[in-house]
Amino acid sequence: MKVKADAKGKVAKMQGEGKCRASREREFIDRRKFGDRMMELKSTDNGMTKFKNEPFSVLIKSDRDLAAFRREYALKPARERRKAADWEYHSQMAGEIFNNALALGGQEGFGNSFWPAGFVALAIDPLYAPAVLTVGSLEYQLGRIEEAMKLFSTLTTLPEDEEDLSIIIDKAGDFLIDQDDYKNALALYCGAEKAYPNETLYINGSGYCLAKLGRYEESVEKHRRADALEPDNYKHLNDLGFSLLEAGKFDEAEEVLQRSISLAPPDYKFPRNNLIDLREKRAQRITA
Repeated sequence: MKVKADAKGKVAKMQGEGKCRASREREFIDRRKFGDRMMELKSTDNGMTKFKNEPFSVLIKSDRDLAAFRREYALKPARERRKAADWEYHSQMAGEIFNNALALGGQEGFGNSFWPAGFVALAIDPLYAPAVLTVGSLEYQLGRIEEAMKLFSTLTTLPEDEEDLSIIIDKAGDFLIDQDDYKNALALYCGAEKAYPNETLYINGSGYCLAKLGRYEESVEKHRRADALEPDNYKHLNDLGFSLLEAGKFDEAEEVLQRSISLAPPDYKFPRNNLIDLREKRAQRITA
């Protein structure tokens, strides 16, 4: 599957919160191919103060300005609404980058947006995927998990040809995985699977979460399905081999991992590392 390297959408990070991992042990796939620019928000921002007290779903009705945006653009054609949301989202990001550049040079910036990233864009277009991702991640970090999941689930209702949709859904899944929230990540991937059944990215995401939840047999079946949809994909084979390893099916796991190694470029280390792990576990079983 070919994906874009310049995908839109970012996961917003509250100041002083969240965690970053260099890797996830014997990871199924390199889930960090697309780097996110993490945004820090100051608690002194008035819009952020409002948001800390009320979720976006309330503010879009109670705040005069946000409600006005929603009413105004609800009357416009979908294409015009999308263009306005896209312009707002990226102009805010550009402003942040410009201010940061000025700050590095010891100069004062031109001021920050009143609202956190993605807010106005989401008010303009409630189906604008990058803003859904950004605002949803903020809701989650404020402890409003149900609000976050409602937003993330919106992504699985969008048309399959929505720009960068698979990458944005996977970023939402990655965000939940980074919070060790495998249950909600699984729910998101399963919803995406149901909506877009032939997209292997979601199948592999479900398989990863199932393995983290200790549901190894189910994980194996997910990865078998991904392999069937895209045969001889070395990443899918590595994922399948890893899930077989975790399920204790050492002989088949070794065969599958060897196939992955034979098809993978030399710098793809996961199947080799998993094969080393497999042989160590097999030796432990023999000596036990």
